[in-house]
Amino acid sequence: MMRCIFITLSLILVMINHPQLIEAADDKAAFVREDGLWLKEGELERRIVEGSSVSHPRFSSNGTYISYVSGNHNELWVYNRVTRLKRKVFDGEVSLTNWSPVDSKLAWKSSSVLNVIDLSKPATSFQNVILGAGNYSWAPNGKGFVVSSSANLEPDGWSPVRLFYVPVNANGDLKKVENITTLPKMSQTFFAIGTTEFKWGSDDQWFAFIACPTASMSADSNTLMVVSLDGSRTKMIGNMLDQPNWFHWSPNKKKLAFIKGIGRLISENKRLTVWDAKSNKETNFGFPGYADGDFTWRSDKEMIVSRQIEWGWDVPEEKRSKPFLASVNVSNGSSTKLTKPGIGEADVYPKTLLNGNFVWIRTGMNPTEAKVMIKRNEAEKEKVWIEKLRTPDNCSGWACMIDIYQAR
Repeated sequence: MMRCIFITLSLILVMINHPQLIEAADDKAAFVREDGLWLKEGELERRIVEGSSVSHPRFSSNGTYISYVSGNHNELWVYNRVTRLKRKVFDGEVSLTNWSPVDSKLAWKSSSVLNVIDLSKPATSFQNVILGAGNYSWAPNGKGFVVSSSANLEPDGWSPVRLFYVPVNANGDLKKVENITTLPKMSQTFFAIGTTEFKWGSDDQWFAFIACPTASMSADSNTLMVVSLDGSRTKMIGNMLDQPNWFHWSPNKKKLAFIKGIGRLISENKRLTVWDAKSNKETNFGFPGYADGDFTWRSDKEMIVSRQIEWGWDVPEEKRSKPFLASVNVSNGSSTKLTKPGIGEADVYPKTLLNGNFVWIRTGMNPTEAKVMIKRNEAEKEKVWIEKLRTPDNCSGWACMIDIYQAR
């Protein structure tokens, strides 16, 4: 008996010190239901946090930890999948939680303060990285952040947004902060007072983001931009809505896909478009008479997009179409319809899993619940993977309610 206990404890210690060993082949999701936070691994489900005030689940890069926000966005917790222990890491205003892409460090904002904590050190507490942060993202090597400032209204107009590199160990030292670039000032052709998160291309030399004007203007149009790591090259790619799930880099190519189009109605004038960083050319992969939305790269040659027949404000609600999923071949531009949701159902938020499977959210007649569907390949029949997923009623987007593990 003692020998079994010793072996078990030894295995746990090995997995904690080498977290990459615990990454199972099973598809994983952390998601919110009315009764708390749940973990799905393969076909197995278990509730890991009780309560109705849980949101924003996030897997660490190796899948060992799951962070989540509890209460009215004022408590940040971390759950360990190995030990099944929970730890409160911060008590206060919490937003923009993000894990390091290479280790067990968790970053978040509290007001305009960027904070970080190293969960691999059990006794450590969080550290302030820098003040005055707007939005931010981890650098690919996990050694620092790209941080944007927020513009200020001055007598001669809005000040420009600036982008900085801030090392993770800055500890508020302004001498460690490096200026990457300054976005253009307000003009007839460009206006931004802040940015979305930053997404890195496959070679880690370019990052993309949406530059956003004031809220009323942002509802209709924003500017998708790319900037080189050293700040020497800046390019405006196109106009789109402020939808962080509407732009993604190809897994291995220097191609950036986004949903191009202006106007606050998501069912009109929205086209899946790919910009090639090598040739500086863009290709429209939209389909005439249809509007595109959430999408995912399944490979460098295929994307899956949520697509619907276009409709405008003049179309009665009962006649408005609902989105389905379509596969888009990047090589020849052809597309194939993948799903046929029932009456009143909509297929949105597709995600590609590590093994090539893909999942998506299907909403229906129940306004408070949705379900997650899974499909192994085009030929196999779809099936329900998660039931009774809570809908994001008091927060912005499905990322508040679910995180699909995708090895950052």
